Amino acid sequence: MFYQECPAPPGLQPFVTQLWFVRAQPQARYEKILPGPSAHLVLNLSDPYRLITPPEGGTAPTLSEAGATEVSTGFYAGLQRSYVISENPDQLFNIGARLTPYGLAAFTNRPPSEFQNRVMDAESIFPGFSELRSHLTTAEPEQAFKALATFLEAQLRPGYKADLRTLHAVETLAKVDVEISVVAAGLGISASTLERIMMRDCGTTAKAYSDVCRFNRLVNQAAALPVGSIPGRELLHLADYYDQPHLIRSFRRFSGFTPTEYLQVVQNYGAEYATFVPLKDVAG
Repeated sequence: MFYQECPAPPGLQPFVTQLWFVRAQPQARYEKILPGPSAHLVLNLSDPYRLITPPEGGTAPTLSEAGATEVSTGFYAGLQRSYVISENPDQLFNIGARLTPYGLAAFTNRPPSEFQNRVMDAESIFPGFSELRSHLTTAEPEQAFKALATFLEAQLRPGYKADLRTLHAVETLAKVDVEISVVAAGLGISASTLERIMMRDCGTTAKAYSDVCRFNRLVNQAAALPVGSIPGRELLHLADYYDQPHLIRSFRRFSGFTPTEYLQVVQNYGAEYATFVPLKDVAG
């Protein structure tokens, strides 16, 4: 695998945090992409592949019941409430941008809630995005990053600024487990006002975003546990869950795995696959 990333140029911050480049042979035909605190804009430079979403409730889908989106050029993946499965081509070659939860609002005046928990053709949000493909099929990272940054800077809404309260809430919730009321009080507003602000700017509530961030921190820590760790006991020490049944329910809702199943798979491949988990089949 070859992977490289770089910080977004100042003109795109704070809406875009990083640009990334990957060229790799997949570890498996399928890959389970677990939810995280960022949205992604992705340009596919490889053969087409499919993104498969589980049925409502996050249970493991069969091919007949899963919803699938074919990706031939570019797509935008908003914040996800559950996992997505990628059916990979023989070789992966993608470039992309990692957006903050409020980042999309800098590029479109459509409500961000329209784009959450969805994978959409990038052209519907970023007109002209797929045209980059013809110029970058043999690109190296530096050329790809420059082309993507230039394209995105031209797409920014003139004069748009992010609400500083949203920035503070997102930064805080991404780092630590804290009550929404505590974050709101630190901003001098009520919890209900903070929820409305987050929904307006991010398309999700502060509580829902906090839950995804907590899960994302947990799986990254879990993937680094030594082989032979006892999942329930070890994971309860890593995250603020009430008890083991609560942990298991939450873990399955976000990932489709039990903690034991997750550790068995990830420890076979390594901690670098914490949130991009190789699967032998779609129901894995």
